[in-house]
Amino acid sequence: MKKTKKTENKSNLTKVVSANSSKEDKKSKVFATLGGVVVIVLAALVLLKWCCPEKQIEFKPKSHANDGIVVAIIDGEKLKLSDLERVKNSIPQLREMPIETVYNNLLEGYVNGRVILKAAEKSGIEKRPEVQKAIKEAREQILSKAYLADQLQARMTPEKAKAIYTEELKNYVPQDEIHARHILVATEKEAKDLIVKLKNGAKFEDLANKYSLDKNPDADNGGDLGYFRKDMMIPDFANAAFAIKVGKFSEKPIRTPFGWHVVKVEDKRKAAPPTIVEMQEFITAKFAEDTVPEILAEERAKMKVKVFDPIGVNKKPDVVDNEVANEPVNQ
Repeated sequence: MKKTKKTENKSNLTKVVSANSSKEDKKSKVFATLGGVVVIVLAALVLLKWCCPEKQIEFKPKSHANDGIVVAIIDGEKLKLSDLERVKNSIPQLREMPIETVYNNLLEGYVNGRVILKAAEKSGIEKRPEVQKAIKEAREQILSKAYLADQLQARMTPEKAKAIYTEELKNYVPQDEIHARHILVATEKEAKDLIVKLKNGAKFEDLANKYSLDKNPDADNGGDLGYFRKDMMIPDFANAAFAIKVGKFSEKPIRTPFGWHVVKVEDKRKAAPPTIVEMQEFITAKFAEDTVPEILAEERAKMKVKVFDPIGVNKKPDVVDNEVANEPVNQ
């Protein structure tokens, strides 16, 4: 079954809301996934970034206040702190970290990357035909993406961004959210004992602060998870929590891979739509999707472009004969 455009728009907007909500509700992120970032080997990561960089062009080049601070010298080449900052900011796992916390590993990886590059340059490997071809292809991709980025940046305006945002909001379907608390314990018996205490009048927050394995290290928060949507929690927890009425707690323990939970629902509401700032990445992508074909059409109109059909796929009567493709082209 084909999805309609409207259905696709709803799906896209839902993804944006999901991404932003998960950022806002840090208290519940332990239930959002069982995985996450486990260990990052910084030096290797930076080295890979140099050897195999992502083909990505930023719309606006960032200025660096630390351009003059030298952090290393390799065969006379000065490496600067601003270079380290640029590499750090290009790695999503490191982008939000202060440079002081990753400086040593970042510098080691950066230096290793430059050492390998210099060794490659001295070896003469650049003259090999396959390497020359790869360099040519990389250059072409970088130039093309840089040109498109400049064109998109020049055409994007606040008014166009707002228009895309307003149009997407038309397809927004508010989702249910609940505000809940939980107590996490290791065994079913412990959870059942807590339910008995609650039925006898014990305060949920007090039990959570005393018994829960999932405690806020900074303060006693009574097991508060804040507001969350169903898709932000693992299914067993979410299905049980959303079935509880406001002001009530779970009559039976809820089992998840983390242990056994007792849950109390404080409130239910419809999630608010994302702001234009939260939608920025989506708006940029949507604008590029709509605008790149216009740019391509404009540029093709400025050039003499002939398209051939040597394998007979198009079967259009006005396609130029294939023999013409072999004629010399005047430069």
